[in-house]
Amino acid sequence: MIVAKYADEAERKRIEYTFERWKDAMGITKPVGTTVIVEGEGVEEMLDDLYSRTSKDNVRVYDLSKAFVEVEKGEKRIEIDLEGDLKTIERVIGFIMAKQKAIFRREIPSGKLYEVYTKKGQAEIATILKKGDGKVSVRINIAGYGEAPNFLYAKINSELKYLKEV
Repeated sequence: MIVAKYADEAERKRIEYTFERWKDAMGITKPVGTTVIVEGEGVEEMLDDLYSRTSKDNVRVYDLSKAFVEVEKGEKRIEIDLEGDLKTIERVIGFIMAKQKAIFRREIPSGKLYEVYTKKGQAEIATILKKGDGKVSVRINIAGYGEAPNFLYAKINSELKYLKEV
């Protein structure tokens, strides 16, 4: 059993879509009726009470245990030096993040942290800028699951390479 919490309707739809995509390959079904997880003792007494209120044929009982499955985040890094002053490059990076529909989350040392939802998944993007002699060193760290890091890396790297050529 997988329990996936969500904060809003958009996130619920993304989760439902993921289960729908994997339904056939993984044999995913959604239980019909009320589903509960019972962690206490005395399940038999509770079931006796439940059977008195509905037919035993309407109830299925499973023995579950929590599983810890570790899936590593994928990470990609872009490092590039761009000509210009820090403020201009900061605005350009902000524009690139806006094109990706990135949501600004917070300031981090020497940069900003963004969150991005794409058709390939969700990722965090950290942008770090350092001023040099007429240049600005740009480091962009992309972390996420599935195809999102590679997808965003390709898009952002393409934008930055274009800027460097211009």
